[in-house]
Parts: sequence; structure tokens; C-alpha cells
Amino acid sequence: MAAWKILQRKQVLFSDQRYSEDLFLDAYRWMSEQMECRIEPRPDNTSLPLWAWYQWDNAKRRKPDLRSSAHLPKGQRGVRIEFEQSDKEVLLSDFDLWHYVLNYWYLPRTVADGEAFEAELSEHNLSFFEMKPLPVRAYHQRIEDSWDRIFDLDWAEEEISDPFSKKSIQATFWKLHFDQIRDVQFFTAR
Repeated sequence: MAAWKILQRKQVLFSDQRYSEDLFLDAYRWMSEQMECRIEPRPDNTSLPLWAWYQWDNAKRRKPDLRSSAHLPKGQRGVRIEFEQSDKEVLLSDFDLWHYVLNYWYLPRTVADGEAFEAELSEHNLSFFEMKPLPVRAYHQRIEDSWDRIFDLDWAEEEISDPFSKKSIQATFWKLHFDQIRDVQFFTAR
């Protein structure tokens, strides 16, 4: 609700790092770098992106179902804001695969690729599950490079990535203007 009040008052909303999970700041910064490379430079007054759903559950359930739990702590008041953004201002990515970035995991092309990479690391007494970031720059870079797959929304690989119609797709962007809003729905979290 605080973000909604800021948006109403200032007519524009930017992220506020104070509300970010410190544990995930490296991942958020990585996403910010990707946005600068793929869509547009960040505004001077922000360091991290805003997040929204492009496709919440799948192609048939694009809006978050407010009857579901876990949107906010139970009993907390919230607001679902529907808005339109230019394609040039939004970076879409696979929400489930985003967890590879959040957890500093290698995102394999195939299950065999993942097993081979873990075996190669093991030969050098390394594990991305135990060391974050990996001390060997080449391996660290291979992990970061693997994360590019979260942006390929047509990529589907059995046991790793769903087809587009079944994906949960997140949208990141730098700012939201009040005049981009199309609908507002208030709710109490279940």
C-alpha cells in the first residue's frame, strides 16, 4: 500500500532499495545490468528495477489470483495494479528460471549439461552450491552466462524449462507513471 500512496502522490514510482532483500542484492544488481544492456539505461534516481507479472501462472491465468495465498502476509491489505508499459521499457524473464540467478546456480541447457558442469567443478573441489561466487573467474562467468537463458521465453527443456504457455513470466522496468494505470483492485491477503 505504501508504493500505491507514493505513486498517487508523486505520479511516478521508482524502486526503493530499503524494501529489497539484502540476500538477493547481487541478483537484483545483475538484473539491473541486463536491463541497461537490453532495454534502456537506468534513471539517475534509481538503482534497482520494479517487478510485475506479465504472465502470473500461465498464458490462461495472466493476472495474479487474489484469492490465492502468499501474495502478502495473511491479513495485510494490498493493491493489484494493472498498467501498460512500452515494450522498450520492459524486460521479460522466466520467473522459475530467475531462481537460478537468485541462488547463484548454473542454468544448464540440458540435464546432461548440468551434470557435466558440476562434475567439472567437483574435479577442482568447487561447488556453486557451497561457494558464492566461485573463486575461479572462468567458472563464475560460465554461471553468469548461463543465466541469459531466463530471457529466452520460447526455450523449453524437459525437467528444466516449461513451454511459453505454461511459464510464469515476470516483467522488470525502471519506473511506473500514474497515467499508465488501467485498473486498481484492493484486497486483503489470505
